[in-house]
Amino acid sequence: MASKSKRARMAPQQNLQRKFMYWAVAVLLIKLAIIFRIQGMNAGYGDRVYFVDGAWLGADGENYLTGYYALLKDGIFSTEGLLNYWPAGYPLVIFFLSILGKSWVLTTLSIVQSAIFSFAAYFFATQISKTRLKKFSFLVFILIIFNPTLSLNSIAVGYESLTASGLLIVVGLIIKDFIEKDDKKLFKYLVISSVIVGLLSFMQPRLIVTGIVLNLFWLITRKGVKASAILVVITLIIMLFFPATLIYRNHKATGANSISTNLGVTMAIGSGNGATGGYKKRTQDVPCETSGTAVQKDNQLVKCILKWYATNPKETVRLFWNKTIYFWSPWTGPLANGTMARNPWVKFSPTISIASASHDGYLLVTGIFGKLISWLWLLGGLALLLYGYLILWRQNNLERFIANLAMVVIVSNWLISLMTIGDHRFRVPIMGMSLFLQAIGLRTLFKGGKAPMVEGTALR
Repeated sequence: MASKSKRARMAPQQNLQRKFMYWAVAVLLIKLAIIFRIQGMNAGYGDRVYFVDGAWLGADGENYLTGYYALLKDGIFSTEGLLNYWPAGYPLVIFFLSILGKSWVLTTLSIVQSAIFSFAAYFFATQISKTRLKKFSFLVFILIIFNPTLSLNSIAVGYESLTASGLLIVVGLIIKDFIEKDDKKLFKYLVISSVIVGLLSFMQPRLIVTGIVLNLFWLITRKGVKASAILVVITLIIMLFFPATLIYRNHKATGANSISTNLGVTMAIGSGNGATGGYKKRTQDVPCETSGTAVQKDNQLVKCILKWYATNPKETVRLFWNKTIYFWSPWTGPLANGTMARNPWVKFSPTISIASASHDGYLLVTGIFGKLISWLWLLGGLALLLYGYLILWRQNNLERFIANLAMVVIVSNWLISLMTIGDHRFRVPIMGMSLFLQAIGLRTLFKGGKAPMVEGTALR
């Protein structure tokens, strides 16, 4: 039985975790009220029209629904072209959820995504509260769970919310392991983390890079290179299993040994002398001779583009700069660049309201004043993020490790964007980590530059 002094020390911690839980449940209940009030609408892809109810459509919502209905009609090994061109993972998630009822599958999807997001925010903030960053934890939690773009995306048809939630849980698990330092639990946490990363890459394959780097960094820091060798093999097998199932599905369906065949096309949009780094309709201008199957053509195009980057350094620097600006650009306004026109926040954004209210309002938002505000938003957000990282780096020990975990998630996704397209939507999955570092920077600024760390060796 715990002593009185121990119970007294634990009480504030338990109260903080209870506060996280109450707010997480409250946000979930609010979302449930929104979900059941969403009015149904018709949406379609080509000549196919679907009725959407219980969720908002995300950027590629019609594509995911087309894939889902093809799976519903033909089974897991459907030959529908979109299931081979795009990764079939997210349509398969919807398909599996339809077991609970096909008529309300999108309502189920919204509820599941919202519940997972609330849990992820709660779990991550709880782990932060157990470290010397305890005084930052509530601000971190509030910024994550009430961020309108990140939070409301759980009610949209799209992989972004589930991947953002998954990364929060994975980083939270790693922090939990470093707090407990229990070798008996390490394997369990590693398996859970690897399964989550595998599921994330099942929906968005590029996140496998982030997951592999995260788990390798965790294991090598925790156990060293030699001692972690077997664990590294285990985590790689588990993580790669899930995207491998997509290759198997596509092979059985069409004979193609690939997760998807759109990588080359995506990279081509963001490369070449006529490219801006973002989305722009133009003629493909990277020299490339392709032949064979769709998979072979895609692989050949990827090689041509990588060669073009290597032999055109000036253009590469220009495009990488543009892609960086687009990646970190605001959701709306003159600097906005990407596929977030269906961002749920747009339904409530004051910028959109001002721009659509009158011609003067439009000029205000898109003119010099709007550009100034947009640049301040972009640069200010990046400055806060980097400042938060430096604050944690200076603390050393666990705080530095947590900062590096967050930066691994952020930088790996940014680098992948440089090789493909500059799109601010690609930032959504990493928003939990960027908001975490920004919260550290913001609270430290409010404290006059002195980080309010909780002292005590037990938290290190």
